[in-house]
Amino acid sequence: MEKVIEVKNLHKSYDSLEVLKDISFDVTKGEVVCIIGPSGSGKSTLLRCLNRLEEIQAGDIEVFGTNINKVKNLNKFRENIGMVFQLFNLFSNYTVAKNIMLAPTQLGLMNKEEADAKADELLAQVGLADKKNVYPDTLSGGQKQRIAIARALAMNPKIMLFDEPTSALDPEMVGEVLKVMRSLADSGMTMVVVTHEMNFAREVANRVIFMADGYIVEEDNPEKLFTAPAHKRTQAFLSSVLKPLDS
Repeated sequence: MEKVIEVKNLHKSYDSLEVLKDISFDVTKGEVVCIIGPSGSGKSTLLRCLNRLEEIQAGDIEVFGTNINKVKNLNKFRENIGMVFQLFNLFSNYTVAKNIMLAPTQLGLMNKEEADAKADELLAQVGLADKKNVYPDTLSGGQKQRIAIARALAMNPKIMLFDEPTSALDPEMVGEVLKVMRSLADSGMTMVVVTHEMNFAREVANRVIFMADGYIVEEDNPEKLFTAPAHKRTQAFLSSVLKPLDS
């Protein structure tokens, strides 16, 4: 299988605080990799390093065979990598359609008519065709996140990164976002997903990475990692987050 992301001996620090400690892993084309772990383990920082939203201190990240530290044109590089953030990051003064059309038209990838048609297609894909001309402030959190996914897809990326895309949502809105993400996974999109949604990781991921204290502690297929984790730290985390409520 073609490797589209290769991370080798990655280190990331903020002043004296080392956040990522000798991280190495690969992602192959069409694979869905979910990254789980306790808060503060470095998951979101790792994700942000993959498209150089964070600069690294040591190690290498290769995307499609190119070392991203040597990339001169970051905008061009990021055309292939869509990113969806926890807090949507939509422009409130633009309509839904303009939010989706903005990047491909500004970067010259599409003219206005092409971008408008692409927006229609993506809004239908995320189930929000009727929201084209409204403003983000009129939408629910779940709808905003689906628009954010559509906006990322407007660039026709080859990889999608999701940074805890449901953690800011009310529980009843989580399902509608995960449904769109599941559909993307089924279509063959390469995805790296930082998530607290254990059922999604278990059912959709090809591989699950468990991080703690800046390290990759364990990685495996979801069935094995969730039912028979090898490491005591993984076992403790899963027993905590999967613990049934007392009756």
